[in-house]
Amino acid sequence: MKVWDRYSGAEADLPDIVVPGRFQVLAPCTLNGHALMNKGDILWGDGNVKCALTGDRADRTFAPAANWPAGVSPNALVDEAVGAVTDQLETGELPSPIMPSQLEKHFDLLDFERLLADLLDAGHLQSISQRPRLDMRYDVEVLPVSRARRPAPDALTALASNSQDWSRRRITGIVPARLKALVSEDEHAIYENVVFARLVDRVLTLLRARIHDALQLLEKHQEAKLLSDAQQLDRRLRQDLCTLWGQSFVDNPEAGTRAHETYEALIKLHRKVKQLQHKGLYTQIPRKSNLPIALRNTNILQHDPHYRHLRPIWLLAHAGADREVKTPHQKFEAAKAVGERYVTYVELLVRRALFASELVKWDDVGRKATFGPWELRLAGQMGGCHLELFDGETSVDQLTIVAGWQGRLNWADQRDNYYVFFCHDSEATADGSGDASVLHPLQFYSVERVRLAIEKWLLKQVLSRYPFRVTPLPADLQTAIFAAAGDRAQKAGHGIRFCELLKPDVQFEVEAAVRGSTANELTKKKLLESLKLAHVLGTCRACGHSISPSAFHGSDHGFWANCGECGAHWTLRIPHGTGAKAEYLTGKVSRPFAEVGCRELTVSWSTPLASSNHGKK
Repeated sequence: MKVWDRYSGAEADLPDIVVPGRFQVLAPCTLNGHALMNKGDILWGDGNVKCALTGDRADRTFAPAANWPAGVSPNALVDEAVGAVTDQLETGELPSPIMPSQLEKHFDLLDFERLLADLLDAGHLQSISQRPRLDMRYDVEVLPVSRARRPAPDALTALASNSQDWSRRRITGIVPARLKALVSEDEHAIYENVVFARLVDRVLTLLRARIHDALQLLEKHQEAKLLSDAQQLDRRLRQDLCTLWGQSFVDNPEAGTRAHETYEALIKLHRKVKQLQHKGLYTQIPRKSNLPIALRNTNILQHDPHYRHLRPIWLLAHAGADREVKTPHQKFEAAKAVGERYVTYVELLVRRALFASELVKWDDVGRKATFGPWELRLAGQMGGCHLELFDGETSVDQLTIVAGWQGRLNWADQRDNYYVFFCHDSEATADGSGDASVLHPLQFYSVERVRLAIEKWLLKQVLSRYPFRVTPLPADLQTAIFAAAGDRAQKAGHGIRFCELLKPDVQFEVEAAVRGSTANELTKKKLLESLKLAHVLGTCRACGHSISPSAFHGSDHGFWANCGECGAHWTLRIPHGTGAKAEYLTGKVSRPFAEVGCRELTVSWSTPLASSNHGKK
């Protein structure tokens, strides 16, 4: 069955093991008999192992990730953060895409945790574990007469029918050697004790999840503090990261301290409850003894001084449990909704990146910007979004951004015009700076990564056209341009070539000469476009400063430029017969992404001559 592979951007055969969220169907179909899918819809999991599509006779299954229960994901805290960020978009503002303030609720102990702490401090749970209520259970066993204390009701019948239990036979009767007797045993697995054991299990599950979330938040707060104090970071990167962070926690600067206190309290609770699991009553209750969420009313649970505390904490511990069993269709719709939220989040990252870029003036209301002679437009699509450059109404190029679900892709393996970002990592390896293309609200470098991708794509459109040639030109126009620009413009056959920047007043004269010339409209358009493209190369992408023409030195084989404001410099090399390469650096030597973010980049591409030489080889 043919599908569209969103991660590779190509049509492919649907594999036997289907990764949920990766493929789009190319024809209307039904998933597992319940989910109607139109052409272009994304194939999500529905909680079933089987993946049966109408018109497909192959036996396919979902990858294990698709079999998670509803509401469970690789990282529920990430999903919650994505939802919190996207909900803020409804206010019409552009929220910070990292660490939403709604996560502050995880910095405080829950009612359930406070009650648990009180019960442990008062010793109620420890008392139940050490001195539980018991019942008497009588088991039937065949024992030697010397050990039998209480004969079973059918002891005589069993003795009469089993001669092997006789010692000897007299005229008056039988002398037994073994007797069927009742043996008394303490019964630990009474209803109230099963409640205690299953409560311990539930509490440990909840505490583990809370500790995991609290630890993530604590680590992020510690990471934010390290970033704010890191002297090795580029000051602009540090300022941008702290601005995004501060936008989320401007009203709660002490959130980090509270996160640490909460984490320590949860660890302490977990340690105490864990002790109840390894000794005492818990070890006597079979693991298979389960209970419904709704408890029965018993005298012990109502009146015992220790057991009566079990019901309140049981209710709090199960308050968030989903008592309604979701259908496969409901699970499919839930997975689809979570995926759509991440698409909205990725689009927010794009808008944030364009808003921060020094290369464009972003109009967030109109979702567009001017870049050189072109117009840049942002549009949504199924499972992602795309940026497109327009020359009038003619498309120049397009950058596609796919919002994936779970996976990883090395940044170096991303294509210049097709990027795939993931909400969840498919591996446990930490991705501190987004090098695995996993971008979410707990990733501080998300905006930097997206900005790097966008600006690299934009600059490639300009750099690949350098030097800017326009030919042929009317002789009078060619003469007029040389008269105004001097040696900053070179002759190229019957046309002209721009390798250098022009001063503002000189550029004004050249533009006036072009508009007043007898050249056709297409030639005029190309000349004016060349001047605007040259202006883009004269703009420092690190600070936005337009450099002086004297700081830009160009030729047919590339250029070298330096920003007098911030010290950044950028170069383009076009060796004869090999591919071109451009570098944007903040200093004399290259620095890692974690220190400078998107402010340094490398763009390379094959020139026509290099491509032909490669073909000859």
